[in-house]
Amino acid sequence: MIIIFLSIISFVLALVHFVIYKVFVSIFSFSSAERITIGIILTALCLSFLIASILTFYFNNSFTRIFYKTSAIWLGFAFYLFLFSCIYILTLEIFRLFSIDISLRWFGILCLAIAIIIGIYGLIHTRYINIKNINIALPNLPVSWQGKKAVWISDLHLGAVYDKNFTQNIVNKINEINPDIVFIGGDLYDGTKIDEIDIIKPFAQLHPALGTYFITGNHEEFRNNKIYLDAIKNTGIHILNNEMTTIDGVQLVGVDDKDSTNIAEFNIILSSLNIDKSKPTILLKHQPSQLAQAVQAGISFQISGHTHRAQMFPLNIFTSLIYKGYDYGFHKVDKMNVFTSSGIGTWGPPMRVGSDSEIVVFNF
Repeated sequence: MIIIFLSIISFVLALVHFVIYKVFVSIFSFSSAERITIGIILTALCLSFLIASILTFYFNNSFTRIFYKTSAIWLGFAFYLFLFSCIYILTLEIFRLFSIDISLRWFGILCLAIAIIIGIYGLIHTRYINIKNINIALPNLPVSWQGKKAVWISDLHLGAVYDKNFTQNIVNKINEINPDIVFIGGDLYDGTKIDEIDIIKPFAQLHPALGTYFITGNHEEFRNNKIYLDAIKNTGIHILNNEMTTIDGVQLVGVDDKDSTNIAEFNIILSSLNIDKSKPTILLKHQPSQLAQAVQAGISFQISGHTHRAQMFPLNIFTSLIYKGYDYGFHKVDKMNVFTSSGIGTWGPPMRVGSDSEIVVFNF
C-alpha cells in the first residue's frame, strides 16, 4: 500500500515539475547548458520533499529540520507555479486554436510572478493566528455552563517546522483568552522524529478550571502513539480515548481517530458510552465525518479539525467534496451543531491561502 502511495506521489511531483520546466524554457531564451542546469535543479527539488520526509522520520537534527522546511516551502511555490503554468499553457492553446499570432511571453512572466507573490503571501499569512469567536447554544445547558468559554485547537503538527517556541506562542494566546476548558483536537504532533516531551512542555502552563482534554488525530498514528500519549499525560492533559466524562452536567465524549473513521466501529464506541440524550453532549472528533451516526447517538455538538480547509486555495474544492461541505465552519445537522476548524499549524507547505491559522473560542 505504501509503495503504491509513494508511486502516485512521485508521479504527481514529476508531472508538476515537468510542466514548470516546459514553461520556464518556453518563456526564457536559455542556452542548452542552461536548460540542462534548470532540469537538474528541478529534478532535485522534485525529489527533495520525499527525501526530507524520510529523513525527518528517522532523524532529528538541525540539518533535517532545515532541509524539510526548505523543501516544504518549495513544494508550496511549486504548486502555484504549476497552477499558473497551466493557465499560461491553456491561454497559448486558445490563441493557437483561433490562429492569433501574438507573443504571450509577457503573460507567461506575469503568471510566474503572480505565483511567486501568492506563495510569499501564503508564507506570511500562515504565521498570523486568528482568534475566532463562536457563540453556541446547546439544549438543556446547565446554568453553570452559561457564560463559559471553551478553546478548541487542532492540527498544530509539531515537528520539523513547528517547534517549542510555536507551542509557547499558542499557550500564551490561550492564557490571554482565559478559557474555562481547553480541547486539543488531534494532530498535535506531525509524526516526525522529535523530542516529544520537550516540544509540548509549555502546555503545562495551561490551567483552565475545567481541565484540558485531548483526542488523537491521524498523525499521532504515524509512529507508535504511546510515546506521544505518555508525553501528553505527563503534561497534565486528560486524554479521552473512546470515553465519556461528565463535567458539571455536560457530557464530554472524545474518540480516537483511528477507531472512529469506520462507521461500524464508531457506532459501537458511541453505543458503549450510554449517552444520556436528555443532557447536552459535546463530541471531540478529529475528522468531520460520520455525522449522521453522531446525531443518532444524541450528540449535541461535534467539534472537528483535520481538513486544514485545504490550506491552499483552490484545493478547498476537494476538501469540500470529500467532507460534503462540512470541511470548515459552523453547520447544523438535524438538531446537532457541527464546527470544523482549519487548525493552527500546517502539513507540507507552511502556507495558507484562502484559509486561516486559528484558535477557536466557543462562548456558551
